[in-house]
Amino acid sequence: MERIRRWFRELWLYPVIGFALITAFACNSSPASSGSREAGATAASNNAGTHIDVMCIGDRINNPPESFHYSYVYTDASSSVDKEADITAQALDIAIKDESGSHSYHGARSDETRWDRAVLDLSGLNITAMSSRLNSLNGTSAVVIQGADAVNNYSATKYSIDTTSANSSDKRKFEVLFGKGSFEKGTIWMGADGCAVKLALDEGIWQENGGVNKAHYEMARIKK
Repeated sequence: MERIRRWFRELWLYPVIGFALITAFACNSSPASSGSREAGATAASNNAGTHIDVMCIGDRINNPPESFHYSYVYTDASSSVDKEADITAQALDIAIKDESGSHSYHGARSDETRWDRAVLDLSGLNITAMSSRLNSLNGTSAVVIQGADAVNNYSATKYSIDTTSANSSDKRKFEVLFGKGSFEKGTIWMGADGCAVKLALDEGIWQENGGVNKAHYEMARIKK
């Protein structure tokens, strides 16, 4: 079962590594004028303290540090999914609705196979890809701190996310990474533990046919 846990961690992690490599290539593949370098340095300095992390929720689900309720909603033009879970250190109780219908599942920590199955039920490639795109925005002008806030029984810091309002340098980087017309726009609350507490996000994903697939995400963990 350790192989399943390792697969789950890798599901959340590998896209980040790939995007990090792409980012490094994009940053070094074309020369920049002195003025644009200075503007980029200023933007990086102004946003150096911004850090958003959604991928960490996977760790909180697999190894719960506390009891909480988890919810995840995804919709696009052709699909939708709604996941709800009550999570404790001893059990995962999950309810999922998607195009195939509805199902529920109980995983107990004492039963490693069922626990791993429950954890995998809450994972997904859409979450992984979205998390990776958001990770690429850290330290850029697309993420702006809104201030301290309390949400879902957690102390948190609120951030706005908007790639369309980023400076020209950050817009170009995002376009190189994800394609023309792609965007991320929404709000995230980061808990004092460094992990997302709540997220509402709209995004546009470039398609090979030149179109943009629009999707909506909502994620939350609520401390019990």
